[in-house]
Amino acid sequence: MPPQPIPPQPMPCARPEPEVLRSLANARTDWVLAHPHMSDWLKTALRSAQGLDPVAIQNDIELLRHLFALRADAEVELGLSQAAIATAD
Repeated sequence: MPPQPIPPQPMPCARPEPEVLRSLANARTDWVLAHPHMSDWLKTALRSAQGLDPVAIQNDIELLRHLFALRADAEVELGLSQAAIATAD
């Protein structure tokens, strides 16, 4: 059975209750874990983060964002420059 669509955003309000946000995050995590086209490394990371200190998770996410963004930007630039060279030939 294919996974259900990703749960919607919470309704805008002054400040959603933390329990509502946690429930939304859990639903989204369950959706990713059930989705057949999500990467195994992402699913493994989500499973291994369950029960960990949320501040440590936030720190790890920020570090990964910096590392992967830098790498992805470099790979895209390399790909674009190689495509431009190949087109120019």
